[in-house]
Amino acid sequence: MSEVNASDRRVIESENDVFDLYLGSGANMKVGLETEISFFDPVTLKPMSLAQNKLLKNAAQARHSGVWVHTEPTADILEAISIPGKAHERKNILHDINEKTKILNGKATELGLKRSYFQELPDRTGKELLEHIVDNERYQIMYWPYREDMTDIVVYFAVCKSNQISVSYKNPDHLLRNMRRLYFLAPFLFMLTDNTSGFDQGRAFAGHSGMMHRASLKDRGGVLPYVFTARNGEDFIRKHIDAVMNNKLFMYYDGQGKLTRVPSGTWESFNALRERGLNTANNYFLAQSVLWPDVKIAALKDASGTVNGHRFEARMFGVGIHQHQTALLITSELAFNDGFAADVDALLSEYGFDANDLPSAQKTLENSYRAAREHNGKFFDITYGSGSMADFAKAFADLVENAFIGKDFDEELEPLLSICRSGCTDGKVNRILFPTFEETMRHQKNFDPAIFDDPNTCAHMVFEKELRKKSKGACCGAYA
Repeated sequence: MSEVNASDRRVIESENDVFDLYLGSGANMKVGLETEISFFDPVTLKPMSLAQNKLLKNAAQARHSGVWVHTEPTADILEAISIPGKAHERKNILHDINEKTKILNGKATELGLKRSYFQELPDRTGKELLEHIVDNERYQIMYWPYREDMTDIVVYFAVCKSNQISVSYKNPDHLLRNMRRLYFLAPFLFMLTDNTSGFDQGRAFAGHSGMMHRASLKDRGGVLPYVFTARNGEDFIRKHIDAVMNNKLFMYYDGQGKLTRVPSGTWESFNALRERGLNTANNYFLAQSVLWPDVKIAALKDASGTVNGHRFEARMFGVGIHQHQTALLITSELAFNDGFAADVDALLSEYGFDANDLPSAQKTLENSYRAAREHNGKFFDITYGSGSMADFAKAFADLVENAFIGKDFDEELEPLLSICRSGCTDGKVNRILFPTFEETMRHQKNFDPAIFDDPNTCAHMVFEKELRKKSKGACCGAYA
């Protein structure tokens, strides 16, 4: 969760005071990623404790330069941050994040911990995880004790983990095009990188549990509505600034820069804080940071923590063996390769996601979100736009393969292409191989964490023999 510079108390009178911060990075566009990883005790299956969290963070951080391990609200999670880089530096970015996660996994083993195989801890409830909040002022105010009217929101943050890909966009129009495109792709990308277990907080769940929890964010999450009404990039930014200034706040910075809790059942907003002279930069950027759509606009900061620009952040990617790699390659290629982006736009238009008919596209997207969230064990065999997700995935794979010709990412693309063409997502493999809660937890307890050392694989590839044995000669694609 993005931190805010509490000492930045510049007065923000109107959109004009922040508008220039959204103009983009021009030719200096970069991409980077953050991956949230959950750890547990493989003997007791208990989540990583507060004390273990601190030990693991410090031990891993000491092994690699830079500040790259971040805490998240609950003690079971640590987040690894990659270096940023330009399009031609993506190999370095992937090498960097793979090295960092390997360090985390290795240090976890030394401390008697283990990384979760799944993108969640299948047996743990949000309430259990929320009993162990890290020592951070913002997290303590938001989560301990959490407001009754925000229970679903804090449970989402406790239970769900994701990969987040950030791009410092070129200009406002480039921002809008990429955000629209990623929203149209979101139901498919959720499913493509799904590594859920089939159990949510110990109970069977036949759809995509991460998407289900995100729905609880309501107008703080999902799809920004003004992505469908903005006339152009500048109009989109103005609508975004207005939404930030009117966002309901459950905490704010007082005149001394101290974070203050708003009583349960009541709300503040940046605009309401004007009456007390608290329409300051720290409160504006706080209001922006507590919007969590599936593709969000987030701040870029200088070394002092002062906001000096913005990025878009795609947040719909699951966590597992290949997911961070798949997410970075797709998101960055769409941002950096105009030809690929145009080809994907044309494919999306064939499926009813037409940027020239946004009212229709909005309704189509809502239906596609619902189909993915409630897929009921069908995975890619669901409706996506005006067609099927399985057919879309195969066509998308062809576009990806063509876009990366000659760029030396053949091995890194194997999981993505395999899943698109077989329909065999990691989440689907999990349901086939571990259909009961007991089998799921047995795998969690006994799997070898070295499985994460090769991100050029996916569950379908790793467990091909087991899948063939399970299906008597057929492989995963034969399963519904």
